[in-house]
Amino acid sequence: MADNASSVQPSGARETVAPREAFYTRQKYLFALVFTIVSVLPLLVLNYNASRVYRQSWMERTGRELTLLVADRREIVDSFLTTQEDQLAGFVSVFDPGSLRQGGRLATLFAALSRGGAITDIGIIAANGDHLAYQGPFANELAGRNYRLAQWFGETMRSGRYVSDVFTGYRKVPHLVVAVADPARQWILRATIDLHFFHGLLASANVGPDGDAFIVNRRGEMQTPSRLGRTGVSAGELARYSALAEGGGEALRQGDMIHCAAYLNNGQWLLVLETNVESSLAPYEEARRLDTALIVIAAAAIILVAVLLTDSMVERLARAEGERNLLTNRVAEIEKMALIGRLAASVAHEINNPLQLISDQAGLVGELLDDEAPAQLRNLADYRQALAKIRTQIGRAATITRRLLGFSHAPEGRVVDTDINQAVEETVALFEHEARRHRITFVRQFGDGLPLVRCDAAQLQQVVLNVLHNAMDAIGDDGAITIASRLEGGRVIVDFADTGPGLTIEALEHLYDPFFTTKPKGKGTGLGLYVSQDIMTRLGGELVAANHIGGGAVFSLSLPVTAPAAARGKETACKQGETT
Repeated sequence: MADNASSVQPSGARETVAPREAFYTRQKYLFALVFTIVSVLPLLVLNYNASRVYRQSWMERTGRELTLLVADRREIVDSFLTTQEDQLAGFVSVFDPGSLRQGGRLATLFAALSRGGAITDIGIIAANGDHLAYQGPFANELAGRNYRLAQWFGETMRSGRYVSDVFTGYRKVPHLVVAVADPARQWILRATIDLHFFHGLLASANVGPDGDAFIVNRRGEMQTPSRLGRTGVSAGELARYSALAEGGGEALRQGDMIHCAAYLNNGQWLLVLETNVESSLAPYEEARRLDTALIVIAAAAIILVAVLLTDSMVERLARAEGERNLLTNRVAEIEKMALIGRLAASVAHEINNPLQLISDQAGLVGELLDDEAPAQLRNLADYRQALAKIRTQIGRAATITRRLLGFSHAPEGRVVDTDINQAVEETVALFEHEARRHRITFVRQFGDGLPLVRCDAAQLQQVVLNVLHNAMDAIGDDGAITIASRLEGGRVIVDFADTGPGLTIEALEHLYDPFFTTKPKGKGTGLGLYVSQDIMTRLGGELVAANHIGGGAVFSLSLPVTAPAAARGKETACKQGETT
């Protein structure tokens, strides 16, 4: 019964709506994509540039720290060796071999030198290389030894001071010695450096878990252990380390390592420090992973906000376009209805002219029959009966056109006291012929003595017209529409109950939505009840729909009472229960 989008949407509507839905879907995705790119891309670029700059800065800082560390360890080692030489030189300048060998003086001297743990033994060597005296743990191994052919002996006799490389010698264990000769080269005071103490000078160098720190001589022989287990240095590596040392000790990256080197022991040794790039960058990588996680979270939040915002924005745009289209269609429908009203008024007016002429001619024929002699006309009674039927049908046609003119020409916006029964009856009369053709009966149950209501009668009749039209469409053929009016709670109520199939749950939910209709394609615009509801709201009334207990649908319109019941000198035009 509802003239408001079919339960099965017409294919034309689908063809019209689907492209718009696809368009707005595309716009939503496009807006979300643009919003995401504009918001997230700068974050990604910033993160990339920051990572690149911070990585480079971290590498430079690691190189500077390694350079400072090499300088610091070089100073410590050189200072240690110089200190040992100076101590021995001081004793050589004060004592002679004879005095050191008497009275346990060499033992006293050894105790003083070894107190710090740096010296493991001490000995006196004659100018011919004989071992004159010894104090330390290798007395048996070194007793009676001659060092005339030892490299360290020759270098000491030549230069007066010498620090040897690590060698095994007579004691068969790695060690290094510090030796000082007297100015006349008559004897040498030699001390052996504790290698554990010496190695400890590099042990505290912080080069990372995968770094290395060692001392190597000019021949590539390791003077201290390598943390990475290296047993020697190739000629190419030695040349590279030498170039780094000669270049001022600046750090240089090669492959996965950063190298730095410096000369020790008057250029006889190379101090090499290496740090692994990945290990040194571990704190940076951890910070970068944290930054990346934050960027991902921020990007996800931006994408979510972009999707929500664009979805809301596009939905609002679609709703605004729908409302605009609705308004446009409503204006077009109103214009069409106004045009139909003017056309109906014009047609009714044009029909009245020939009806008036027929009525005049029927009257003239009647007068002429009165002048004729009854005996001369064999069918006079039939003529008079035919004229009576003509006058009856002329009157009926005139009544219809008069009602049509009154309905279409009712002054719009004119609020007057209205007899609701009369307004409804005038509208019902317009459907009598159509109702008989479809075998539909109007059952009138108008209440007597109802108060007047103050409203725009033309608009009220438009509502009644829409409701009756929908009821007849719902019934189809063979049925009845019961029209009942009553006074209830200060309001005049008119019920229109049909014997149609009733309203579905979907129809009840969307009954007053624009363009919703349950009629077949092409029979309804879906605006009838939407406009009727709007009219009743503006009139201060209500239009309510429900399913009747006995079947069919019931539409009830109500208006507030604004005037007392009119005293009528005649009975209601249609008695309760009268049918047509």
